Amino acid sequence: MQEKIKDFYDNQKFARIKRKIDEDFEKISRGYIVDFSNDFVIIQECDDFKLLGFNIIPINNIIEIRYNNNDKYYDKIMSLENEKENIGLKTKVDLNDWKTIFQSLRKNKKNVIVECENPEIDSFTIGPIKRVTEKNVFIQYFNASGLLNEKFTKIEFVDITKIMFDDRYIDVFSKYLRVRKK
Repeated sequence: MQEKIKDFYDNQKFARIKRKIDEDFEKISRGYIVDFSNDFVIIQECDDFKLLGFNIIPINNIIEIRYNNNDKYYDKIMSLENEKENIGLKTKVDLNDWKTIFQSLRKNKKNVIVECENPEIDSFTIGPIKRVTEKNVFIQYFNASGLLNEKFTKIEFVDITKIMFDDRYIDVFSKYLRVRKK
């Protein structure tokens, strides 16, 4: 898998990545691999021929990286639309482990979405990173009205399947956060 990831990274190939979340549940991620380590990969997500934000996923969840004729044609259109020239991270993320990932994102003041996509957990937490420990991250969740919770949401690293950052949804929403009035 490492060789395949490196090939997609080196050659900026559009990747369709199939991830196994649990025995009966799979997810698909689409985009360009912009960084990787032995355990994690960062994908710059694509949709409707536009580059979006970044997803960090564990490599041990990846079961397939595809680049068939459909993906090649999508990749060609991305080039023709001049989208590929904008591929790349603006923020360096230490991909050693979950702890260093969250420390990097926190240091760079990145608000995040942390997903635990396993159907038994199925959680979506959005907000600023407030604390990082050896086994957990604490996020100050905000709701769809932009209201920040006073209490931080504790998320165990073992449950995380994806982190998103530098995404338009996160970044725009974060500009308009509000504190709950007592």
